[in-house]
Order: sequence, then C-alpha cells, then structure tokens
Amino acid sequence: MINSHQFISAILLTMISMPSLAQDWVEYVHRTDRFAVTFPSTPQIEEEMRLSAHGVSFPARIYSAQRGPSSYSLTVVDYTDAQARHRERPDQTDASSGAMFWVMDVRASLAHAAQGIRERTNEAGGELTYEGWADIDKVEGHQMQLTNADLSRTYIGLHLNNSRLYILEATAPQNYPPVAWFQQSLQFINEDGMRVRYMFDADGQRTDIRITPLAEALEGTERVVVE
Repeated sequence: MINSHQFISAILLTMISMPSLAQDWVEYVHRTDRFAVTFPSTPQIEEEMRLSAHGVSFPARIYSAQRGPSSYSLTVVDYTDAQARHRERPDQTDASSGAMFWVMDVRASLAHAAQGIRERTNEAGGELTYEGWADIDKVEGHQMQLTNADLSRTYIGLHLNNSRLYILEATAPQNYPPVAWFQQSLQFINEDGMRVRYMFDADGQRTDIRITPLAEALEGTERVVVE
C-alpha cells in the first residue's frame, strides 16, 4: 500500500545525504538533450525507438551508469519532430489526421510512460508503493516508488519539457540508502547550456522563465559537458 509518510521520510533522508554521496561523481551535461544530471560515472548511451501513446515511433537515448549494486538511468524520448512524424505516419486515419493530434500525443507522453512502468512492475511481481505530482524547477512531472520482486527499491521521476520526455530511474538493493536524490539532481538547460527555471500559476500556465548559469558542481564532482 502507498504510504506517503514513508515517502516523505525517504526524501528528507536523501536530501540530507546527497552531498556526501556525490563525492567523485559526474555532473553530466548534455546540450543536445537539454539536461544536466549527476551520475556515479560518465554514463553509457544506448539509442532505441519508442512507441508513443498514439502508436508513433520516436527516438530515445538511454543514459545509464552503475555504482556497486545500485543502478541509475535517464531516458530522453525526443518528441521535437512530432508534427512531422504524425504527418508522415503510414497508418494515417481520419481520427489521427487532425492538425493538433500530434500535440495531444506529446502531452500524453508522460501518462503513457507512467502506465508502462505500472504494467512492467506488475508483470515482474513488484509493487507500486507511491506515486504523485512533482516538479523540478517548476517543470511539472510525476514521481513513483517501486518495491521490486527481489525487495530492491526503484525511484522514478518523469518530466516533459520542450517536447522531450525525461524518465529517471534509480534502483538500490534492500536495506541500502534510498537513491531518490538522483531524480532531484536533474536540471533543464537551453541550447547555450544555461539553466532554465520557470514560474507557473494555479492553472499550471508558465508565467516566467529564468535563465541562469549552472551552479558550480559539488566539491569532488567532475562536470562533463557533451554537445
């Protein structure tokens, strides 16, 4: 059963312990995919295609790294050419040919990914123990916590920004310190490598954009910048 008190306690613990965990880690900045995030080492990169909520294939990059028995990954699904991909889809129908149908597909991407995680977890014999709203620099998103069949814990964050879906997953064995801080280390950047933060109103409409340089990397953390 989902227990919000346990989730909040875990978040507070990881916020306190994050600086010590970050020693000798890598702040990985990818200017094409518009993010900065902290990994235990320079991540490996894989590329694949993923189906959207409405059955269109989109390119994705999976950045992953391991430290001991704990694993970390960030998947970026690129929806920036969604309009063209929808226009060129071979199975076009009257329903899918609307001028704004591609926008709905992009907007549905986060919920679609979350549902896929729920299904994957159930099929593997795991349990969803928490999910709820979240934001990173006022980029709204969704958080999930899983207890896997082997009793390891997975912490997930999903965010959609500038037609890119970011899926962060960190897994640690049973009785290891929580690794929810990984999703909290995410920063969004623009084409110039500057950090982008937003303000929004009660309806979720963005009312302000703040662009600042990335803060200095934590002591003992190497910054790696990839174009």
